[in-house]
Amino acid sequence: MTALIVGGSGLVGGALRHALERARIAAAITRFRGERDGAIELDVRDEGSVRACVRRVHPDLVFLAVNNPGGVDRCEDRPDEADALHVQGTRHVTEAAADCGATLVFYSTDYVFDGTAAPYAEEDRPRPLNHYGRAKLAAERIIHDLTPAHLIIRTTAVFGWDRSSRNLAMQVWERLQSGGTMRVPNDQQCTPTLADDLAEVSVRLVERNVRGVVHVVGRDRMVRAQMAKALAQAMGLDPDRIIPVPTAESGQRAPRPLEAVLRTDKMARLLGEEPLDFDEALRRFRRQWLADARA
Repeated sequence: MTALIVGGSGLVGGALRHALERARIAAAITRFRGERDGAIELDVRDEGSVRACVRRVHPDLVFLAVNNPGGVDRCEDRPDEADALHVQGTRHVTEAAADCGATLVFYSTDYVFDGTAAPYAEEDRPRPLNHYGRAKLAAERIIHDLTPAHLIIRTTAVFGWDRSSRNLAMQVWERLQSGGTMRVPNDQQCTPTLADDLAEVSVRLVERNVRGVVHVVGRDRMVRAQMAKALAQAMGLDPDRIIPVPTAESGQRAPRPLEAVLRTDKMARLLGEEPLDFDEALRRFRRQWLADARA
């Protein structure tokens, strides 16, 4: 079996590489710029390049884990750019995967919901508040329409130690280790999800030939400021430098759902176990941090 990770140089893509290696599944990876370290240069907005890449690898599995620099706020500020990446890019990858008979695994978000009726099950009606959520929902619908061989994984608050990533853990590290403070919303509920665990669960779901939509998140529910303080403490930083503030005072430009918590009943049923709890996720994260610090 062969896999192609589109977006293999990102946080989730890197975790997928390791998870697939442990499962003894050969994987090719793409990166946005530069063909180096075995990665294939690919811009998903270029349909011809996508088809050429998929023909070159001829994978059985395609993991679509691209994300845009600048995150949710940049999507709000530049909706055409977001649509080109998340909507048209998804269409290009989906069509190419379907043409070669590959199963597509796509990473979506809790931001397809508005946060007024949490916790959300897979079949609950989406209602995104921001453009990132709208683009991801449009991508989900494209996948559903174009290929039955798909697994859509919705997740949230993904974190991990990766110096090239802008996930919350790395933002906490960069801000606090230089002596600064960080304002983090104290009214946005989330279920923190370790990138390594997300990748491992993804591979296990694929191995069980699961199709459709599955929510894959951590077990514990908390506000983002609480998550940030716990991450700071895990890295030996002062958690009091995390300043909890209401979302209205956080400076975030795109509207966020305050309680877009995802249910994990389906995932637990499929795998026969509960999601990873936050304490264990923090222990695994701390080991990553310590290993990099020693190196």
